[in-house]
Amino acid sequence: MHLTVWNVPETCSEQEVHDFFKRELGHYAKGVKVYDAGTSNAHADLELDSEVPYVGEAVARELQSRRLAGVALRVSATPFDSEEQEERRPA
Repeated sequence: MHLTVWNVPETCSEQEVHDFFKRELGHYAKGVKVYDAGTSNAHADLELDSEVPYVGEAVARELQSRRLAGVALRVSATPFDSEEQEERRPA
């Protein structure tokens, strides 16, 4: 499960963003990739250590209330990928 976090402050380095999400998500943070750090388009992709899609939604809602360097984060969970949807379909 992946989350995309937008509105990452320009003032934050890639390491600061990485450390923030590792601290906030604890054991749920399987991976954190930061893109365009130091720019107005900075954002992060968070890989969650969970196969349950509802965990992603719950984490996204929780992170939505967090601030990084005083800036409110915007978070969205990625929709189910086609492989996960195939597994859920009744045979």
